[in-house]
This record gives sequence, C-alpha cells and structure tokens, in this order.
Amino acid sequence: MAKTKTKQVFKQYTPNQNFLLPPNLEELIPSDHLVRVISATVDKMDISPVLGSYEGGGTSAYHPRMMVKVLLYGYALKIYTGRRIARALRQDITFMWLAAFNRPDFRTINNFRSGVLKDTIEDLFKSMLVFLLEQEYIRFENYFCDGSTFGANANRHKMVWKKNAGRYLASTEQKCLELFKEIEALNASEDNRYGNKDLEELGQTRQVVSTEQISEQADKLSDIADRSAVRRTKRKALSLKKKLEEHQSKIETYKRQQQLSGSRSGYSKTDIDATAMKMKNDEILPAYNVLIGTEKQFITSYSVHQKTNDGACFKEHLAQLEKHGGHTPENIIADSIFGTQENYQLLEDKEISSYMKFPLYHKEQTTRYRNNPFNKDNFRYDTATDTYICPNNKTLRFRFVKTDRNKNGYISFSRLYECENCGGCPWAADCKKSNDNNRIIMINQMLDAYKDQARQNLKSEKGDLLKRQRGQEVESCFGDIKMNQYFRRFNLRGKSKVCAEFGLVAIAHNMRKIHLQRLKITA
Repeated sequence: MAKTKTKQVFKQYTPNQNFLLPPNLEELIPSDHLVRVISATVDKMDISPVLGSYEGGGTSAYHPRMMVKVLLYGYALKIYTGRRIARALRQDITFMWLAAFNRPDFRTINNFRSGVLKDTIEDLFKSMLVFLLEQEYIRFENYFCDGSTFGANANRHKMVWKKNAGRYLASTEQKCLELFKEIEALNASEDNRYGNKDLEELGQTRQVVSTEQISEQADKLSDIADRSAVRRTKRKALSLKKKLEEHQSKIETYKRQQQLSGSRSGYSKTDIDATAMKMKNDEILPAYNVLIGTEKQFITSYSVHQKTNDGACFKEHLAQLEKHGGHTPENIIADSIFGTQENYQLLEDKEISSYMKFPLYHKEQTTRYRNNPFNKDNFRYDTATDTYICPNNKTLRFRFVKTDRNKNGYISFSRLYECENCGGCPWAADCKKSNDNNRIIMINQMLDAYKDQARQNLKSEKGDLLKRQRGQEVESCFGDIKMNQYFRRFNLRGKSKVCAEFGLVAIAHNMRKIHLQRLKITA
C-alpha cells in the first residue's frame, strides 16, 4: 500500500516583518550566562580610582564601568584586539546588552586599555580580590606560586644583543683612533706631538673615544678644508670628516643600546622592554616572564618581569603581592627554582611558612645520591676541630669565608674547606672534578638550616598535600590561559602596558572561574 504524502509545514519566516514593540535583549540572554556574571561582579567592584583618572571637561566620555565590562568580557571570550571587540559590539547581542547599545570604536577601546587602565589596573585587581574575599571564594591561606614566559609583541628578527653592541663599539672606537692618526698626519703635526716616538698601537688596550675628542678632530678637519689651497688635501679632509661623523653616530648608537640593555642580555627594537627568553620549544624570542600566585585556581596576584629566572623575580613578586591589597598568605608553595637563601630569609622575615623546594630536593630522594660516599653531606664533621673527614680519612680544614653577591644584590657567606692532600688518593677521580687541585667543599650554614626546615615542612603530612596540590593549582591556571584561552603573546608593547594587559587576563580568568563555580552549584 502506497504511503500517503503529507503536506509540508514550516515555521513562519518573515525577515522583513516589523515588530509592534522592539525586542528586549534581557529576554534573549540566559540568566546563568557569563556576561551576566561579569556585569554583576563589576557592578559590585570599587572603580573609584578609574573614575578619578578622568580630568573632566570636553565632550562626554564613555562610562569607565561599561568599558571595563566590555574589555573583561572580550578577554573572557578570547577576543583580545580592539577592532574585534568593536565589531562584537556591533554584532553580538551579549556585547550590545553589556554595553547598553554603546558602540565605542577600536581607538577608544585601545586608548582606554593602554592609557586609563595602564595606571589603574592594580586598583582594579585589588577590588577584584576584595570581592573574592567577601564572597569567600579565597581566604589567602595557601599561595601557590609559579612563573611562565609569554611572547612580546615584538619582531623576533629585531633583537639587539648587549655583547654585540660592546664588540661593535670597541671596533668603531679603534677605527676612530685610526682616523685620528690620519688626521694628525694630514695636519702635519706628528713630529710636534710625538717627536721620535711612533703613534700609539691599536688593539693592545682598548682606548675609549669620547665625543669631545671626535668633535675636536672634526674641527681640525674643517680648518684644514677651509685654509688648504690644495684640492687633494681639501677632498681628503672632507672625506675623513664624513667618516668621523659616521663613526660618531655609530658610537652613540652602540652606547645607547648598552644603556637600554642594562643588566639584560639584550632587547627588541620593536619593544625595548622585552627580553630575549628561551621558550618551551627552545626558540629564543622577545618575551616577558610572568609570575602568578593562586588559591583554589583563582589568581590572587601577578607580576611581570624582564628576568628569566623565577627565583630572582620572587622578591619583586612578593612586593607586588603586598601592593595588591596587603594580604599576607599563611603558606607559600613553590617549585625548586624558588628555593634560594634570599627567598627563604624573605619568607622568614615576613613570618610566612615556606613550602618551597630547593634545586637538589628531588635528587636527594634518590638512593644513588644518598649512598654516594663522596657527597659532602656524607663527610664526617668534627665539631671540636672544625674539620671534615673524607672517605679516605683525609682531613678537610677551614681556609676562609667566601662572600657571594647575586644579581639582586643579596650577600651570602660560605665557609670553604680544603683537603690537606689528595695526592695518591685512589678515589680522587670520583671525589673531585679536577686532578690539579685538592678537594674543596663549600658550607653555607644559613642555607643548610633553611634546607633542613624546608625538608621538614615538605615531608610533613600537610606539606605532602600542598606540594601535590601545587601542580593542580597554579599549573592549571597557566594551562587554561595559554591552551584554552590561546593567550600566549601580549598585544601591547612596553612593560607598563603589558602589566595592564595581564591584569585584564587575570581578572577575566577569575570571572570565568566564578561563572563555572556557580554553574556547578546550580547543577
């Protein structure tokens, strides 16, 4: 029996139909949508520092609270450029609802982000932390700290290296000295200045050429060119003057490059605050080192640095933590790169419990390390004579106290002990690195005491729980920002603007976390 064909029925579709009343965007957005969480949260935050940054006068400005909401929502949706945010304000109903149909263009958005927020992002983040504390999302009990590199908005092929600048500077100064010799020969004053002596040899010791010397020689060449009646001499003088001016320009450039590099290995021409750093894929790129602290996967502090070593940045990071509201955590948990004497002492002075590993913490757990008889920790120590005894029963006597100063200016002291005689020792090759000298060990008593305390804390039941939790806490935040949000490279240039941008990233991350927790509670 043939199947009866039924009439096709479609829902009404009239694109040009006029509405009796305009549609209400409030009805189109679900009650548990992320945009509502961001709007409600920013409404409860104190943005008076942002409001105070406006001078007043002139035409009316877009309201800062609306601009903050739009930027945070854009960063939460992986929209990081001003043009794309401006396009979303014209096309996306959630952006339209959030901005109440305001449509700032991309220049206004970029100027607000790079100008107003550059000076007020710290206060905005502090207000975010106050909200999290009041809502009991965080308690500042445990502070999980780690760092990660983010690419700078800079050309990878425009790096300036400090060592190269120094080498080029020395080479140019030598060329200037050679020109000085030609100038003196041209000025026919060699005998008057040097007598029977030859001119100074170049290359033996570096001679610094000053701007005054170059100007003086250039004036001489100008005088020669003006008073000389010989055309060949005049051309020679002008040619030398041109070369001298070119070298002077290069010397000024190389000195400026060294000054801009400072203590760094180099910088990028397109972002002079960016430093060359080794990325995860072993590429050397202009980048910034970002340190964050987390609790329950909320970012509770952040700092941006030009140094590649996380441990060397920890002191500045802790100062930034105090600036973000002055909240002092009870415990700080960090990886082994943070375990330095300076950082341990810093936490001790602030009465914060340290659960930071030190560089050899994991290696100490191995049987091979513990049973190694040539490890200095396994040498016997005689307190009466202040000596150490090696496995061959040789005595290591105290020689002197060595002073070390790190790049942050922190000074530490180590006691140096040297073996009386390693000659003829059958284990010398295993015990010491060099065959020429006796075995030397360095004992830093203060650092050893801090390490003992770190071992006790980390091996306790609480420490074991915290060090396992660290990977889930701070590592997951970096993973979410880089892998889920695709934020691996800054869009702004200059350290102050980069700090402002990561502040937006951190606040947007916390907003998304609030939204997810509320969805779990609702479910």
